[in-house]
Amino acid sequence: MINFNEGRIGFEAIGNTYPPAENVTRENVTIAGIPCAWFIPTDVNTADIAVFIHGGAFIFGSINSHAPMVSYIAQALNRKVLVIDYRLAPEHPFPAGIDDCVAVIQQLDQPFGIIGDSAGGNLTMATQLKLKAVNGPAPLYSIVISPWVDLTCSNESYIRNKIADTLLSREYLMEAANAYAAGQELSAPLLSPVNAVFNDLAPVLIMCGTNEILEDDSVHLHKQLIQSGVNATLELFEGELHVWPFMNIHTKASRKALSNMAHFVTEQTNK
Repeated sequence: MINFNEGRIGFEAIGNTYPPAENVTRENVTIAGIPCAWFIPTDVNTADIAVFIHGGAFIFGSINSHAPMVSYIAQALNRKVLVIDYRLAPEHPFPAGIDDCVAVIQQLDQPFGIIGDSAGGNLTMATQLKLKAVNGPAPLYSIVISPWVDLTCSNESYIRNKIADTLLSREYLMEAANAYAAGQELSAPLLSPVNAVFNDLAPVLIMCGTNEILEDDSVHLHKQLIQSGVNATLELFEGELHVWPFMNIHTKASRKALSNMAHFVTEQTNK
């Protein structure tokens, strides 16, 4: 059984194993009644911004846990990045997190992209579905890192990568999925966006490690996006584990991920 209080404390510690990037400042704000924080590189001058939706299996994670990684993303993109401190399950199950992200984004008054890791990758895709349903603003792009987009936890990579993935287990993810879904059908598109139809979606970059039990989530999401007519790119990082930049931003693979993200964002915002 997951101990939510202890788990949240431990997750915060994992995210702070390295210091934030230099020349990036943090500014805490409240938008639509929801705590958020801006991460602002020195001398940033772009008109567009990025919204970051953090991971943590819908039950863990916060601005603080992801502050170091997001500071490096802001630095690499040379853009202001807004992190949303959405409500967590089980206290606030589906669709609270999606509703919070939609509420914040609807208050923005400048062009934006959306970036999310793990469960935040799920929310990145689900939020776009909800924004479209309510005629909300559309992002310029989205980037998902190790997205957990199939909450049924039934993909073959759970078996194929069971030994290689030293971070995640199917048992843990199933417990977290049920805490978040609170009795709703796990395969529903807003809970498992891999099952959604994404018409007219902005370009998507998907990044995933090949040692993850969630590898097939990325592979299947990419396939679904392509079938929906979306410009989607899948980048598999050989031998990497779940959200590898979260664990160590200074590895070769993490630096490559940052560089690829920056290149992708430049391509999408210079059109």
